[in-house]
Amino acid sequence: MLHFYFGVMGSSKTAMLLMQRYNYMQLGLKVALVKPAVDTRVSVNTVYSRVGLQAEAEIVLEKGNSIREQLNWLAVQHAHSDFQYVFVDEAQFLTEAQVQEMADMADDLEIFCYGLKTDFMGQFFPGSAALLRLAEDIQEVPGSLCWCGCKATMNTRIDGRGNVIKHGEQVLIDNQAEIRYIGLCYRHWREGKSHG
Repeated sequence: MLHFYFGVMGSSKTAMLLMQRYNYMQLGLKVALVKPAVDTRVSVNTVYSRVGLQAEAEIVLEKGNSIREQLNWLAVQHAHSDFQYVFVDEAQFLTEAQVQEMADMADDLEIFCYGLKTDFMGQFFPGSAALLRLAEDIQEVPGSLCWCGCKATMNTRIDGRGNVIKHGEQVLIDNQAEIRYIGLCYRHWREGKSHG
């Protein structure tokens, strides 16, 4: 089955993924950790949560990579006949073709994708749009709040002075410039207010 867990920035998506992966590994299950190559916050291979949890990904996907081929290669490297569970971090950065391939593989695997639904402009990422169409299980990761105490629903890019940015490249990793991302409620995202 293909699962999609989405939430705004700061909702602990990656922490949940890493904890679930750890629990499965403790049971002796065959688990593969996957991340898109575009996520370079810590390093190309590291899946990192802002709460401090991290792990090395077994597969780092470039845009043109086949996840099926990568899993087959990994199975040979680890002398596994196959993997049972696949955990994908930052799934919004997958291509539509990669999500389609995972959906086609999901009869035989449990694939857990964690990521953002929309970008800082309120637009779908290609990977998220495909997951919302194709995933059999879609759940929101709860718990992120706006500074006002309301539910955070919008991913927001802010500069070093706290100004809300609503235009620019869709993908700009928060270690590449003087920017960071926060979750805001729709009202304060619309008004461009990142603090009280």
